[in-house]
Amino acid sequence: MKQETILEKRRRQSDRIRQMTVAAMLSAITALLVFTPIGMIQLPPPLLAVTTVHVPVLIAALVEGWWVGGFVGLVFGTCSLIRAFEAGAGGLTLFFQNPLISVLPRILFPLGAYAVYLLLKKLFRDGQVRDKIAAGIAAAVGAVLNTVLVLGTLYLIYGAKLTELVNNMISAGNAEAHYLDHAGAWLVAAVGLPNGIAEAAVAAILVPMVKVAVDAVTKRKGRKQA
Repeated sequence: MKQETILEKRRRQSDRIRQMTVAAMLSAITALLVFTPIGMIQLPPPLLAVTTVHVPVLIAALVEGWWVGGFVGLVFGTCSLIRAFEAGAGGLTLFFQNPLISVLPRILFPLGAYAVYLLLKKLFRDGQVRDKIAAGIAAAVGAVLNTVLVLGTLYLIYGAKLTELVNNMISAGNAEAHYLDHAGAWLVAAVGLPNGIAEAAVAAILVPMVKVAVDAVTKRKGRKQA
């Protein structure tokens, strides 16, 4: 009994070390994607960028659990906040200087993806197929959740200012009054829909592939699979 207790303690220590290592590695990748063109496909102002930074955040959550995903999400949000201040006050970057928009949603979306992943695993019986399907769906949901939380918070907090910003960039003679009255909402919808679909598709493909590879490696090392 004592020997089993020691073995369990060593296993828990090994798991913690692995989780911290994975968190550090994926955080570094996340920072690289944020601060280099690799992770951001820039669109003309005032539109947002199509990002792939959510991918390592989702990998962290689905491979190592909620707290690792939340930590890497915090790194994602902090890097986005820093980038917003570096970019100045042009276009939509001004709004991302608010941590409620740039940081908080990035902490929450991996937690949501992990919750969906756990729920789906209970709905599918076959282990291998179950995990792939659950990871793919959860990754897609997480990517959409990221877009919804960011743009939703943006509109809730800065809806009026967003509309004013857009209206200042267009001529009243070239747009309908209904559009001008709700320009902020139209912009959020126009940006969020294509961005959300693209980011969800990328996540649904890449995250399960990486997760399967990581699980295969850890299984060889004798790690008990969830």
